[in-house]
Amino acid sequence: MRGRVFTTGEVAEICGVSSDTVSRWFDMGQIEGYRLGPGGDRRIPYESLRKFMIAHGIPLERLEANEIKILVVDDDPFYLDIIPDIIARKVPGGKDYIVLTAPTGFDAGAMIVEHNPNLVIIDIHLSDVDGRKVCERLKNRHETRNSKVLGISGLLEENEINKLKDMGFDDFLKKPFNIDTLAEKVEKLLSAVKAKLGKGK
Repeated sequence: MRGRVFTTGEVAEICGVSSDTVSRWFDMGQIEGYRLGPGGDRRIPYESLRKFMIAHGIPLERLEANEIKILVVDDDPFYLDIIPDIIARKVPGGKDYIVLTAPTGFDAGAMIVEHNPNLVIIDIHLSDVDGRKVCERLKNRHETRNSKVLGISGLLEENEINKLKDMGFDDFLKKPFNIDTLAEKVEKLLSAVKAKLGKGK
């Protein structure tokens, strides 16, 4: 969870180093955090740890292993801005989700490999790589074969839906969409993921 705070021992395990190394990072100001009182134990917030790991090229897999990750793929900047905002405001627990964005199918492919998202919200008719190809690649990877895919498009026709389901899409939404409808679909698609991660109700 993004609001989580880690001990030096937990950071050491995530980064694959010793606790002494993490303490040195902390004492030298390389990683931001705070102490529990004067001379007390060190504590490192999630966002500080994530920032440090990215800056030093440390893989995020262990940090994000139990986090819910959503990838939004659209070549329209408007939707890249509004969809993460809707998730944060309207989806229960959405503020704690890691929401990534990609403006092209090519970028989406790279981010899928790097982050293994639990849910991909993708414009089916992207300008570079067809969204159906991105979905196919996602479902063909062992790490993401169980990930959910929500297809969105302003050109979606009813007779396309069954074909898209056969290609691995789990649900669909036509642009322009209702904010509450998007939130409901995201929550529904993530329910199985949350249960698997032990985050269900």
